[in-house]
Amino acid sequence: MHSETEIKVSPINTKKLLDTINSAIHDGVVLLAEIKGKIVGSIGGMLGSDWWSSEEYLGDYWFYVRPESRNSKIAIKLVKAFIKIGNEASVIVKLGHVYSGDIERKDSFFKRLGLVKAGSLYTEVK
Repeated sequence: MHSETEIKVSPINTKKLLDTINSAIHDGVVLLAEIKGKIVGSIGGMLGSDWWSSEEYLGDYWFYVRPESRNSKIAIKLVKAFIKIGNEASVIVKLGHVYSGDIERKDSFFKRLGLVKAGSLYTEVK
């Protein structure tokens, strides 16, 4: 994912990255898509809340499908399964995409799945 960003992003802190993945595996939700024993996509996240509320939602930390599998139904299946888990937990789901390429296509993808755009991220670039 890091190599596909359109703008420069902060360097990876391996310990923090692995701690977050480990936390999602043990306390959150991690879904994998596999073809012939090879992982081709994943979505992972945790319950969280907005800074002004204690109402929880299921939010993603990451969502990625390998380029060679992006024309398949894998992305749709991963997101629908993630939403289903949120629904079963009686919480709403919040998904995001930042720093990535092809923002308009990804916005359309989420909209087709019934999600509503709720803002944008702006960053200083140096």
